[in-house]
Amino acid sequence: MDKVRIAVVIATADKYLTTVFTLLTTAVVARIINPAEFGVTVLGGAALLLANTLRDVGTSAYIIQTPELTTGKARAVFTMNLILTAVILVGLLLSSPFLAVAFNTPGLGIYLQVCAAPFAVGAIVYPLHALLARDLAFGKLAVVNIISTLVNSVTLIVTAYIGASYMSFAYAQVVSAIVGTVLLVYFRPSFEIFRPSLKFWKEILSFSIFSGGTGIVQRASEVISVMTVGVFMTPAMVGLLNRASMISQFPERTIMAGVNAAALPAFSKAAREKGDMRRYYLAAVERISGLIWPCLAMIILLANPLIRVFLGDQWLETIPLVQIIAGGLLLNFPPGINYPILVAAGAVRKAFMLSILQSCIALPIIAVSAQFGLEAVAWATWPIVAINVILSTHFVKAYVAKFSWLDLLRALKLSLLSTLAAIAGPAVIIWHAGGFDQIGIMGSIAAVAIACPCWLLALWALRHPLFAELSRAIRSILLRLNRMRPADGTPL
Repeated sequence: MDKVRIAVVIATADKYLTTVFTLLTTAVVARIINPAEFGVTVLGGAALLLANTLRDVGTSAYIIQTPELTTGKARAVFTMNLILTAVILVGLLLSSPFLAVAFNTPGLGIYLQVCAAPFAVGAIVYPLHALLARDLAFGKLAVVNIISTLVNSVTLIVTAYIGASYMSFAYAQVVSAIVGTVLLVYFRPSFEIFRPSLKFWKEILSFSIFSGGTGIVQRASEVISVMTVGVFMTPAMVGLLNRASMISQFPERTIMAGVNAAALPAFSKAAREKGDMRRYYLAAVERISGLIWPCLAMIILLANPLIRVFLGDQWLETIPLVQIIAGGLLLNFPPGINYPILVAAGAVRKAFMLSILQSCIALPIIAVSAQFGLEAVAWATWPIVAINVILSTHFVKAYVAKFSWLDLLRALKLSLLSTLAAIAGPAVIIWHAGGFDQIGIMGSIAAVAIACPCWLLALWALRHPLFAELSRAIRSILLRLNRMRPADGTPL
């Protein structure tokens, strides 16, 4: 369990640093590139997301989860990735002009054609990344991610500044993909797996049909959602909605990203060792909700200054969207762990069925709401998240970890109380300032300064397990720093 904790801490630290780079980059680029230009990259990103999902088809999850990984199996994974990459790459290049016409976005074609280059190296990247994740080598993965993100940020800012517009995002992807691939090969020089072989293709395919199928359905649902919005709205509106989602999902993409990265390997290890999945799951829900709920609540309260500081005045229309979407995400109390625990426990087919069911519910809601404007799409987050959480939790409860809904409520009780304690002070400050729209930078700083100690005090008073985890992490950091100090008498 200590190794899992270390993996989570390293992965979370990695995500924090990469998020800092991303936020700083966003703050700069948002003042150079307008919503309409950014909308082109959102539509292009949706197509690339689907292409990447089709290419991986669950093979990375196979490397991580399979009890006995041999060189032959790794070679088969690489070969299948290589074949799929070649086929999808041709399809992406041929379809790019038609997508540009379909969405009435002329620049979309050239954007996808340039992004085809970083997509091509994925046949090498995916297997190596999965091998490092299987080994819980999140320190090495952190180095790869941080350096790649830094290179991406610098390239993006420079090219945007010199006038590359939306193409700056494509150029940044090309450069960072090259750097990331070189680093992965350096840290995991497993050249023996890059020999074509299809010896174990049936075993991998039988796993990937459902494991990869789950990812395909989920990503396809995301892509169709974005493209549905793109059909009814302009690229500028698509850009606004995407930025609102980015701000709203900030806690999940930072705090939860480290947990998500370690979740499948950790749950897979527990499943192989016949661990108590019920205890692991409820413990994860209790700690995650205690961390993510206060952050989402603060985003709702401080959306106005957040948008003004990070995005600038041309993105002010996203403020109500951020508040609505973040409110809906409060319902998502176990983000990122339901699918990993289903896959880790071998319930891959159940996860596949779940993803189809969720997509069949979400897509019609998006299609209808997109006809009524941006806020209607934002409000659609509420029923979609609520239904998805109920369904996914039911599947975990039924097929993996035998717990009751009452057990789940008990696991969430302390997190709810600590969240209320954290936002009480900021709510008073906002009320005194005259409302959400009136609070300024100094008021926001005061709100955060009050919320943090109140939250920690509540965790301590309620004896929330998260407080023990935070204390353990702080002691570990202090111990490492103390070891780095030169001993008395050591020559300088």
